[in-house]
Amino acid sequence: MQPRLLLFCGIPGSGKTTIATIVAERLSRAVLVQTDGVRAMIAHPRYNGGESRFVYGAVVAIAGEALRSRYDTILDGTFPKEEFRREALSALSRFSASQLVVHVTCDPELALQRNAARKEVVPEETLIRMYQHFEAPRNAVTLDTGRLGPTDAAMELLSILEQRTL
Repeated sequence: MQPRLLLFCGIPGSGKTTIATIVAERLSRAVLVQTDGVRAMIAHPRYNGGESRFVYGAVVAIAGEALRSRYDTILDGTFPKEEFRREALSALSRFSASQLVVHVTCDPELALQRNAARKEVVPEETLIRMYQHFEAPRNAVTLDTGRLGPTDAAMELLSILEQRTL
């Protein structure tokens, strides 16, 4: 069977990494590729445009290898612009049987609370700016983590995946 591609997007603190991890653990053969993991490899991250292009390019390259090796592949990143999501999906669609964009969302105040508890904290003004400029994806499954806990959100998504493969 051809592998599936899931692209998780949303602001920091929305819950995407938690849900993506649960989903990856429940799939029989999956790779979770995270922009945070790639950025952590950079000795002194600057969080600028050039660095972001490198990080997202590396994530797409790793995802391509995972898909070619027949792993269901989960991309976990902010992917704040429709253009970024479209580029990733376009580069990877030929290697996957299906693609699904998952928009993880919550109230920005909840995201700020979660962010404050993280090991790598995004500055509050940066997170608010990201929220204000985030382009909501078209044709995505939206999971509101202010309404659903992470396990329930993951189970809802897994149910959608199961229905799409029947």
